[in-house]
Amino acid sequence: MNEIKSQRQIIQVGNSLAITIPANIARKLDVQKGDAIDVAFRNNIQLDNQFYTTLNAVIDQFDGALTQLRGEA
Repeated sequence: MNEIKSQRQIIQVGNSLAITIPANIARKLDVQKGDAIDVAFRNNIQLDNQFYTTLNAVIDQFDGALTQLRGEA
């Protein structure tokens, strides 16, 4: 699924905090009241081992092009 970004403010609903989903995004996601969704939260993102593994794979895949771009060919 493609990523849909929207910056939202946290609101208070009773004793809880909530984040609303804009109507246009709810329609695109085809979600309705009562549906269960998965939510991922990001704050102070840390680079993990998966990032470095992926980065190394990309560098290996494009090593020739990167070498040429650096003018080392």
